[in-house]
Amino acid sequence: MPEDLELINRFLSGDMEAFEMLVKKYQNRVINTAYSLAGNVSDAEDIAQDTFLKIYHGLNSFKAQAKFSSWLYRITVNTAYDFLRAQKHKTESLEEADCENIRAKENNPDLLTRELIQGALGEIPFDFRSVLTLRELNGLSYEEISQALKINIGTVESRLFRARRILKGILTRKGALKNV
Repeated sequence: MPEDLELINRFLSGDMEAFEMLVKKYQNRVINTAYSLAGNVSDAEDIAQDTFLKIYHGLNSFKAQAKFSSWLYRITVNTAYDFLRAQKHKTESLEEADCENIRAKENNPDLLTRELIQGALGEIPFDFRSVLTLRELNGLSYEEISQALKINIGTVESRLFRARRILKGILTRKGALKNV
């Protein structure tokens, strides 16, 4: 987008407000993508913060051949992957607040459905989940996903097909979908 390039050039010339404008423009998309990959708001916010720090320090390496948003999504997905790999070894205990949170969800069907889908997304391998998230939640085209993840379009198509099949299987197993 020309306006993104203008903001990038302004930032690289020392205009800090231009970077703030980029952050404001993309922060919700980055947080939503991170949430879909990580599964909770706190981790999503940490991933988003790390993503924007990486962009702040690496914006001078952005090549204008691709869209800024594709570059941004690639950094978001890579940051989420690194974050989740680091978190993999940590375990969490169920505390009283978690029990209250579960009871609140049981009384709210929309929240329960979102949690069910988010939980199912968490069971999908990361490579498939990232393609599914970028396509279904962010609305990126196959070509934009290809650029963002640095994979060919055929790989995007096959991963998306498998991700949808895995998601359907998980939701069917959990009783959220009827076996069709």
